[in-house]
Amino acid sequence: MNKTVLAVEHLTKRFGSPDKSFTAVNDISFSVGEGEIVGLLGPNGAGKTTTIMMILDITTPTSGNITVFGKDLTSYRQSVLQGMNYSSAYTRVPWQLTPREHLSIFAHLYNVSDIKHRVSELIHAFSLEDVQDTQAGELSAGNIARVNLAKAFINRPKLVLLDEPTSSLDPDIADRVRAYIREAQERFATTILITSHNMAEIEELCDRVIFINHGKIVAEDTPENLAKKIKKTSVRLMMKDGQKRTVSYCTEKNMRFHVSERFVTVDVKEEGIAQFLNDLALLGVEYSEIRIDTPTLEDYFIGEVRHEG
Repeated sequence: MNKTVLAVEHLTKRFGSPDKSFTAVNDISFSVGEGEIVGLLGPNGAGKTTTIMMILDITTPTSGNITVFGKDLTSYRQSVLQGMNYSSAYTRVPWQLTPREHLSIFAHLYNVSDIKHRVSELIHAFSLEDVQDTQAGELSAGNIARVNLAKAFINRPKLVLLDEPTSSLDPDIADRVRAYIREAQERFATTILITSHNMAEIEELCDRVIFINHGKIVAEDTPENLAKKIKKTSVRLMMKDGQKRTVSYCTEKNMRFHVSERFVTVDVKEEGIAQFLNDLALLGVEYSEIRIDTPTLEDYFIGEVRHEG
Protein backbone atom coordinates (compact mmCIF):
# COMPACT_ATOMS: atom_id res chain seq x y z
CA MET A 1 0.00 0.00 0.00
CA ASN A 2 1.05 3.58 -0.60
CA LYS A 3 1.68 5.87 2.35
CA THR A 4 -1.26 6.11 4.74
CA VAL A 5 -3.49 9.15 4.29
CA LEU A 6 -6.21 8.22 6.78
CA ALA A 7 -5.87 6.02 9.87
CA VAL A 8 -8.72 5.26 12.26
CA GLU A 9 -7.80 3.47 15.48
CA HIS A 10 -10.30 1.96 17.95
CA LEU A 11 -12.91 4.55 17.04
CA THR A 12 -16.07 4.44 19.15
CA LYS A 13 -19.11 6.69 19.33
CA ARG A 14 -21.91 6.35 21.87
CA PHE A 15 -25.00 8.52 22.05
CA GLY A 16 -27.20 9.07 25.08
CA SER A 17 -26.60 8.97 28.82
CA PRO A 18 -24.20 6.47 30.45
CA ASP A 19 -27.07 4.38 31.82
CA LYS A 20 -28.99 4.39 28.54
CA SER A 21 -26.61 4.74 25.60
CA PHE A 22 -26.57 3.60 21.99
CA THR A 23 -23.27 2.59 20.38
CA ALA A 24 -23.30 3.81 16.78
CA VAL A 25 -19.64 2.97 16.08
CA ASN A 26 -18.02 0.22 18.08
CA ASP A 27 -14.20 0.09 18.28
CA ILE A 28 -13.37 0.14 14.56
CA SER A 29 -9.90 0.44 13.05
CA PHE A 30 -8.90 0.83 9.40
CA SER A 31 -6.53 2.78 7.16
CA VAL A 32 -6.66 4.19 3.62
CA GLY A 33 -3.56 4.62 1.48
CA GLU A 34 -2.69 7.46 -0.87
CA GLY A 35 -4.63 7.21 -4.12
CA GLU A 36 -6.93 4.47 -2.84
CA ILE A 37 -10.68 4.51 -3.37
CA VAL A 38 -12.28 2.64 -0.49
CA GLY A 39 -15.97 1.86 -0.11
CA LEU A 40 -17.52 2.07 3.35
CA LEU A 41 -20.57 -0.17 3.06
CA GLY A 42 -23.36 -1.32 5.30
CA PRO A 43 -27.13 -1.12 5.78
CA ASN A 44 -28.90 1.99 6.99
CA GLY A 45 -27.98 2.69 10.61
CA ALA A 46 -24.76 0.66 10.42
CA GLY A 47 -22.55 3.59 11.50
CA LYS A 48 -21.18 4.76 8.14
CA THR A 49 -22.28 8.39 8.29
CA THR A 50 -21.33 8.69 11.97
CA THR A 51 -17.84 7.47 11.05
CA ILE A 52 -17.56 10.09 8.29
CA MET A 53 -18.80 12.83 10.63
CA MET A 54 -16.06 11.92 13.11
CA ILE A 55 -13.40 11.98 10.38
CA LEU A 56 -14.65 15.47 9.47
CA ASP A 57 -14.46 16.43 13.17
CA ILE A 58 -18.13 17.38 13.15
CA THR A 59 -18.97 14.64 15.64
CA THR A 60 -16.64 14.06 18.60
CA PRO A 61 -15.62 10.41 19.17
CA THR A 62 -16.32 8.82 22.53
CA SER A 63 -12.90 7.19 22.25
CA GLY A 64 -10.26 6.36 19.66
CA ASN A 65 -7.90 8.27 17.38
CA ILE A 66 -8.06 9.66 13.85
CA THR A 67 -4.90 10.53 11.95
CA VAL A 68 -5.01 12.32 8.59
CA PHE A 69 -1.91 13.07 6.49
CA GLY A 70 0.14 11.73 9.40
CA LYS A 71 -1.31 14.35 11.80
CA ASP A 72 -3.65 13.91 14.73
CA LEU A 73 -7.02 15.34 13.67
CA THR A 74 -7.77 16.94 17.02
CA SER A 75 -4.39 18.63 17.39
CA TYR A 76 -4.03 19.80 13.77
CA ARG A 77 -7.68 20.28 12.85
CA GLN A 78 -7.35 23.39 10.66
CA SER A 79 -4.42 22.25 8.54
CA VAL A 80 -5.87 18.76 8.14
CA LEU A 81 -9.32 19.97 7.06
CA GLN A 82 -7.68 22.36 4.58
CA GLY A 83 -6.53 19.32 2.60
CA MET A 84 -9.87 17.48 2.80
CA ASN A 85 -13.37 17.93 1.45
CA TYR A 86 -16.77 16.29 1.62
CA SER A 87 -19.97 15.82 -0.34
CA SER A 88 -23.31 14.24 0.50
CA ALA A 89 -26.38 13.80 -1.65
CA TYR A 90 -28.35 15.09 1.32
CA THR A 91 -26.53 18.41 1.84
CA ARG A 92 -28.48 21.54 0.94
CA VAL A 93 -27.20 24.61 -0.89
CA PRO A 94 -28.30 28.12 0.26
CA TRP A 95 -31.33 28.71 -1.94
CA GLN A 96 -30.42 32.26 -3.01
CA LEU A 97 -26.96 31.35 -4.27
CA THR A 98 -26.24 30.23 -7.81
CA PRO A 99 -23.86 27.28 -8.38
CA ARG A 100 -21.16 29.70 -9.55
CA GLU A 101 -21.55 31.84 -6.42
CA HIS A 102 -21.63 28.80 -4.14
CA LEU A 103 -18.42 27.39 -5.61
CA SER A 104 -16.72 30.79 -5.56
CA ILE A 105 -17.44 31.23 -1.85
CA PHE A 106 -15.93 27.86 -1.01
CA ALA A 107 -12.96 28.59 -3.24
CA HIS A 108 -12.30 31.72 -1.14
CA LEU A 109 -12.71 29.75 2.10
CA TYR A 110 -10.14 27.21 0.92
CA ASN A 111 -7.76 29.92 -0.36
CA VAL A 112 -7.84 28.61 -3.92
CA SER A 113 -5.45 30.74 -5.95
CA ASP A 114 -7.13 30.60 -9.38
CA ILE A 115 -10.75 30.91 -8.30
CA LYS A 116 -12.39 31.94 -11.58
CA HIS A 117 -10.61 29.25 -13.58
CA ARG A 118 -11.19 26.55 -10.96
CA VAL A 119 -14.92 27.31 -10.66
CA SER A 120 -15.36 27.26 -14.45
CA GLU A 121 -13.39 24.01 -14.65
CA LEU A 122 -15.68 22.27 -12.16
CA ILE A 123 -18.86 23.69 -13.66
CA HIS A 124 -17.82 22.03 -16.92
CA ALA A 125 -16.67 18.80 -15.26
CA PHE A 126 -20.03 18.31 -13.52
CA SER A 127 -22.19 19.54 -16.44
CA LEU A 128 -23.54 22.63 -14.67
CA GLU A 129 -23.17 25.10 -17.55
CA ASP A 130 -26.92 25.42 -18.16
CA VAL A 131 -27.73 26.20 -14.51
CA GLN A 132 -24.58 27.96 -13.32
CA ASP A 133 -26.42 31.27 -12.83
CA THR A 134 -29.71 29.83 -11.55
CA GLN A 135 -30.59 30.23 -7.88
CA ALA A 136 -30.33 26.98 -5.93
CA GLY A 137 -33.98 27.23 -4.88
CA GLU A 138 -34.94 26.59 -8.49
CA LEU A 139 -32.58 23.65 -9.06
CA SER A 140 -33.54 19.99 -9.20
CA ALA A 141 -32.24 17.49 -6.62
CA GLY A 142 -29.85 16.13 -9.24
CA ASN A 143 -28.39 19.57 -9.95
CA ILE A 144 -27.99 20.24 -6.22
CA ALA A 145 -26.10 16.95 -5.89
CA ARG A 146 -23.78 17.99 -8.73
CA VAL A 147 -23.10 21.35 -7.09
CA ASN A 148 -22.19 19.57 -3.86
CA LEU A 149 -19.88 17.20 -5.73
CA ALA A 150 -18.18 20.08 -7.52
CA LYS A 151 -17.68 21.77 -4.16
CA ALA A 152 -16.00 18.62 -2.83
CA PHE A 153 -13.19 19.01 -5.36
CA ILE A 154 -12.87 22.83 -5.32
CA ASN A 155 -9.66 22.85 -3.25
CA ARG A 156 -8.00 19.95 -5.11
CA PRO A 157 -8.19 17.92 -1.88
CA LYS A 158 -5.87 15.07 -1.04
CA LEU A 159 -8.70 13.26 0.77
CA VAL A 160 -12.37 13.34 -0.26
CA LEU A 161 -15.25 11.82 1.71
CA LEU A 162 -18.32 11.07 -0.44
CA ASP A 163 -21.64 10.04 1.11
CA GLU A 164 -24.01 8.55 -1.51
CA PRO A 165 -22.58 10.89 -4.19
CA THR A 166 -24.66 9.74 -7.18
CA SER A 167 -27.94 8.67 -5.53
CA SER A 168 -30.09 11.40 -7.16
CA LEU A 169 -28.28 11.72 -10.49
CA ASP A 170 -29.42 10.63 -13.93
CA PRO A 171 -27.42 7.61 -15.20
CA ASP A 172 -25.43 9.63 -17.77
CA ILE A 173 -24.43 12.28 -15.22
CA ALA A 174 -23.63 9.64 -12.60
CA ASP A 175 -21.34 7.96 -15.11
CA ARG A 176 -19.60 11.29 -15.77
CA VAL A 177 -19.15 11.82 -12.02
CA ARG A 178 -17.59 8.38 -11.64
CA ALA A 179 -15.24 9.19 -14.52
CA TYR A 180 -14.19 12.38 -12.74
CA ILE A 181 -13.56 10.43 -9.51
CA ARG A 182 -11.37 7.94 -11.37
CA GLU A 183 -9.51 10.81 -13.08
CA ALA A 184 -8.85 12.45 -9.70
CA GLN A 185 -7.42 9.18 -8.45
CA GLU A 186 -5.27 8.54 -11.50
CA ARG A 187 -3.99 12.09 -12.17
CA PHE A 188 -3.67 13.51 -8.66
CA ALA A 189 -3.52 10.40 -6.42
CA THR A 190 -6.63 11.68 -4.63
CA THR A 191 -7.68 9.41 -1.79
CA ILE A 192 -11.43 8.78 -1.58
CA LEU A 193 -13.65 7.19 1.06
CA ILE A 194 -17.13 6.60 -0.38
CA THR A 195 -20.45 5.27 0.88
CA SER A 196 -23.04 4.06 -1.61
CA HIS A 197 -25.95 1.64 -1.90
CA ASN A 198 -25.12 1.23 -5.59
CA MET A 199 -23.08 -1.97 -5.51
CA ALA A 200 -22.24 -1.80 -9.22
CA GLU A 201 -20.76 1.64 -8.59
CA ILE A 202 -18.66 0.33 -5.71
CA GLU A 203 -17.42 -2.58 -7.81
CA GLU A 204 -16.48 -0.19 -10.60
CA LEU A 205 -14.70 2.42 -8.47
CA CYS A 206 -13.29 0.85 -5.32
CA ASP A 207 -9.96 -0.81 -4.77
CA ARG A 208 -11.14 -2.12 -1.42
CA VAL A 209 -14.35 -2.39 0.59
CA ILE A 210 -14.93 -2.09 4.33
CA PHE A 211 -18.25 -3.57 5.40
CA ILE A 212 -19.69 -2.21 8.64
CA ASN A 213 -22.80 -3.47 10.44
CA HIS A 214 -24.15 -2.66 13.91
CA GLY A 215 -21.22 -0.30 14.33
CA LYS A 216 -18.51 -2.94 13.81
CA ILE A 217 -16.36 -3.89 10.83
CA VAL A 218 -17.48 -7.35 9.72
CA ALA A 219 -15.46 -7.68 6.50
CA GLU A 220 -12.66 -5.93 4.60
CA ASP A 221 -11.41 -7.01 1.18
CA THR A 222 -11.53 -6.23 -2.54
CA PRO A 223 -15.01 -6.22 -4.11
CA GLU A 224 -14.04 -9.28 -6.15
CA ASN A 225 -12.91 -11.30 -3.14
CA LEU A 226 -16.01 -10.44 -1.13
CA ALA A 227 -18.22 -11.52 -4.03
CA LYS A 228 -16.35 -14.83 -4.22
CA LYS A 229 -17.40 -15.62 -0.65
CA ILE A 230 -20.91 -16.18 -2.02
CA LYS A 231 -20.86 -19.78 -3.23
CA LYS A 232 -24.02 -19.74 -5.32
CA THR A 233 -24.31 -19.01 -9.02
CA SER A 234 -27.56 -18.03 -10.70
CA VAL A 235 -28.64 -20.07 -13.74
CA ARG A 236 -31.48 -18.47 -15.74
CA LEU A 237 -33.27 -20.60 -18.32
CA MET A 238 -35.84 -19.56 -20.93
CA MET A 239 -37.94 -22.70 -21.02
CA LYS A 240 -38.96 -24.34 -24.28
CA ASP A 241 -40.33 -27.55 -22.79
CA GLY A 242 -40.26 -29.06 -19.29
CA GLN A 243 -40.83 -26.09 -16.99
CA LYS A 244 -42.92 -28.18 -14.55
CA ARG A 245 -40.27 -30.92 -14.52
CA THR A 246 -37.60 -28.34 -13.76
CA VAL A 247 -39.63 -26.92 -10.87
CA SER A 248 -40.28 -30.42 -9.51
CA TYR A 249 -36.57 -31.28 -9.77
CA CYS A 250 -35.55 -28.10 -7.89
CA THR A 251 -38.18 -28.70 -5.22
CA GLU A 252 -37.02 -32.30 -4.74
CA LYS A 253 -33.36 -31.23 -4.50
CA ASN A 254 -34.25 -28.34 -2.14
CA MET A 255 -32.76 -25.79 -4.55
CA ARG A 256 -33.82 -22.14 -4.44
CA PHE A 257 -35.57 -21.09 -7.63
CA HIS A 258 -37.80 -18.38 -9.06
CA VAL A 259 -40.34 -18.65 -11.88
CA SER A 260 -41.33 -15.67 -14.03
CA GLU A 261 -43.49 -16.52 -17.05
CA ARG A 262 -41.26 -18.66 -19.31
CA PHE A 263 -38.12 -18.12 -17.23
CA VAL A 264 -36.82 -20.26 -14.38
CA THR A 265 -33.89 -18.95 -12.34
CA VAL A 266 -32.09 -21.40 -10.06
CA ASP A 267 -29.35 -20.91 -7.45
CA VAL A 268 -26.64 -23.49 -8.08
CA LYS A 269 -23.17 -23.93 -6.61
CA GLU A 270 -20.64 -23.20 -9.33
CA GLU A 271 -19.16 -26.69 -9.22
CA GLY A 272 -22.67 -28.20 -9.55
CA ILE A 273 -23.75 -26.40 -12.74
CA ALA A 274 -22.66 -29.19 -15.10
CA GLN A 275 -24.50 -31.84 -13.06
CA PHE A 276 -27.62 -29.65 -12.86
CA LEU A 277 -27.78 -29.13 -16.62
CA ASN A 278 -27.06 -32.83 -17.25
CA ASP A 279 -29.90 -33.85 -14.94
CA LEU A 280 -32.30 -31.53 -16.77
CA ALA A 281 -31.23 -33.08 -20.08
CA LEU A 282 -31.97 -36.57 -18.70
CA LEU A 283 -35.44 -35.31 -17.75
CA GLY A 284 -35.99 -34.17 -21.33
CA VAL A 285 -36.03 -30.49 -20.39
CA GLU A 286 -35.44 -28.10 -23.28
CA TYR A 287 -34.56 -24.42 -23.08
CA SER A 288 -33.94 -21.84 -25.78
CA GLU A 289 -31.72 -19.51 -23.75
CA ILE A 290 -29.39 -19.85 -20.78
CA ARG A 291 -27.63 -17.19 -18.71
CA ILE A 292 -25.19 -17.92 -15.90
CA ASP A 293 -24.55 -15.03 -13.47
CA THR A 294 -21.63 -15.28 -11.08
CA PRO A 295 -21.94 -13.72 -7.58
CA THR A 296 -21.62 -9.95 -7.24
CA LEU A 297 -20.86 -7.56 -4.42
CA GLU A 298 -24.62 -6.95 -4.14
CA ASP A 299 -25.13 -10.65 -3.41
CA TYR A 300 -22.57 -10.40 -0.63
CA PHE A 301 -24.17 -7.21 0.72
CA ILE A 302 -27.65 -8.77 0.86
CA GLY A 303 -26.34 -12.00 2.36
CA GLU A 304 -24.35 -10.19 5.04
CA VAL A 305 -27.27 -7.98 6.03
CA ARG A 306 -29.56 -11.01 6.32
CA HIS A 307 -26.97 -12.92 8.32
CA GLU A 308 -26.30 -10.10 10.75
CA GLY A 309 -29.96 -9.14 10.97
